[in-house]
Amino acid sequence: MNVRLLLLLSAMLLGATACTQVPQWTLFYVSDQDKMPEGALAPHIAGYYEQLEQCLAKGAGMVKLSQSGKGSYQCGYECKDDQAGDVQCARFERVPAL
Repeated sequence: MNVRLLLLLSAMLLGATACTQVPQWTLFYVSDQDKMPEGALAPHIAGYYEQLEQCLAKGAGMVKLSQSGKGSYQCGYECKDDQAGDVQCARFERVPAL
């Protein structure tokens, strides 16, 4: 294989992967409650987002479209699975109640 072609392909691959961001926000959503449950959040994961605004907007949209008329959500920052059936997050954000 030509060295120039190999370098070009390597640069393209590196450039393509360098532009992708890892989602930092995790959306937790419960459709039938007005308040997020305490404790294990893993069963309530509803998506992953790069920006807080995206996460909050998706949660608000899901509550609005809920058939039960209820729903609650919060977004966790840099969440990790603790291997014990729960998820630990550096912090949580939610829209304050009006």
